[in-house]
Amino acid sequence: MGRSRLSALLAGLVLLTACSSGGTSPGEGGSPAPDPVTDTEVTSDVDYVALGDSFSAGPFIGTMRTDPNGCARSRDNYPAFLADWLDVKSYTDVTCSAATTADLTAPMRLFDGTTAPPQLDALSEDTDLVTLGMGGNDFGIYTSLIQCQDGAACPLDRLRADAGKVAGNIRKAVRGIRSRAPEATVYVVGYPDILPTEGTCAAVGVPADVLGPVADIAGILNASLRAGAKAGGASYVDMAKPSQGHDVCAQRGAWINGPRFRAGVAAPFHPKLNGMRAMAAVIYEQITGEEPERTEYAEPDPDVVVLNEPAEG
Repeated sequence: MGRSRLSALLAGLVLLTACSSGGTSPGEGGSPAPDPVTDTEVTSDVDYVALGDSFSAGPFIGTMRTDPNGCARSRDNYPAFLADWLDVKSYTDVTCSAATTADLTAPMRLFDGTTAPPQLDALSEDTDLVTLGMGGNDFGIYTSLIQCQDGAACPLDRLRADAGKVAGNIRKAVRGIRSRAPEATVYVVGYPDILPTEGTCAAVGVPADVLGPVADIAGILNASLRAGAKAGGASYVDMAKPSQGHDVCAQRGAWINGPRFRAGVAAPFHPKLNGMRAMAAVIYEQITGEEPERTEYAEPDPDVVVLNEPAEG
């Protein structure tokens, strides 16, 4: 039911995009026809809520949102691009760096000492579209993978098992979303390739034989997200395939920042601005069946952005 509702709401947006791209067809006498007049203020009437961890929040990309500061949430993350390109009616972003699926239903203690409300509190019966991008922080998976890259003993068997367990957490998360937003269409967003699938580079700083098992676990994690999405009745957005060749070793083509913290660019081993823009394009195309007219930065209408309330206490 949710997919039908979202499809109806987006039909006008897709039609508007198709019309606005058809202004060069010949008119009488072979002269170009005038560009059609379109109302750029028309929205898709979609109420959009973004849930997720740092790979959705976009820590240290450009300007950070301050609602709250402790989530390190960028104004140019993929949810912001998506809200912009879809011309949504309302846009609520509660993605938060370091979030786990437990933070969907419980208050989250932030690094600056403040508290964020449970992410699912952002949902309502009016919500039409939800993106969920998390799971890598569950069971400390990403923390352990970073330690593996630093040359520490790598508990590969445990990591493989934990990555597989994430499917159950995502299934539970999707069902929780549906209980709060029964009419919403839900997309579980996978993780892009962070590391090369073959070889290594100076930006990583560890040999290829160390990276191989780490990349395998990342693949298990994405497979787990896909399985959890299917079991919960959500759609899965694959980011691994589109991001191939754009990992941290891809130099100018990299979607991912290297191991150095770069204020205004990205956190270590996290998507940069171009990565967030590319991820948004993948999601947009899966939702609408059309390619977006990409913008350099995310600029959703300020009137549609819902500012988050601080947690009580």
